[in-house]
Amino acid sequence: MDRVWLYDFGVEELLHPRSDSVRRFLRRWYGTSDESSEPAFPNFGNIPPELIEWHKAAASVGVPVTFQDYPVKPEDLKRDADGMLVFWIENQQGFYWAVNPESADLQVFDRTNTSDYWRPTGENLERFLLHRTVHEALLGTETKFSAVAPTEVLESGVLNWFTVLPFSPAVNESLSTRWLCSSDALARVGSPPVGYAPPGQESWMFTVAAAPGTDLLKYRANLEPYILVRPRPTPFVEPPF
Repeated sequence: MDRVWLYDFGVEELLHPRSDSVRRFLRRWYGTSDESSEPAFPNFGNIPPELIEWHKAAASVGVPVTFQDYPVKPEDLKRDADGMLVFWIENQQGFYWAVNPESADLQVFDRTNTSDYWRPTGENLERFLLHRTVHEALLGTETKFSAVAPTEVLESGVLNWFTVLPFSPAVNESLSTRWLCSSDALARVGSPPVGYAPPGQESWMFTVAAAPGTDLLKYRANLEPYILVRPRPTPFVEPPF
């Protein structure tokens, strides 16, 4: 695979999203490949061009780009009885995201698997697809670390490297979740899971991630005392009998 690194050009595609932002981000994060395949779409009209472009861009890198939640396969796209087109599913199938292909602004809606009520996410399709792509990139990379630190650490400038991204918290993210980026990394800040924060202390969980081969040392420096240790797999030892 021919990796094309464009970090020297910044992350304009994230800060100022446009129609080719997903493709530009995927190329910067994963590189490009000659082994890509063109996805096939069902023979019905009104599939939003933004969704078609996402699948084509994802196929162009030749490697998986989703690791938790996932898009509906192009060949399985179909409109529900209410006219909504479900195109993204939470990994436990607890939430669904959909769009009305005939709407002018292509606002994305979500619902639970136990409800027929669609709620607006606050993002249009183009922004939502970029948001989900960034979310999956952070989950999928091994080049990352997480830290739980008190509010005063957050306010001390540890995130000065980063700029806030224009994403609304998804239904499966906490309302406090904020996404950020620097010239070579992503960051997610939000409320820590129950049991992670010291009692009586307002704290935040930071996850900083980058594409393989990126040095995160400068980001770890001021967070070192708060970094969570990732569990190491226990090697299997043959029993002595």
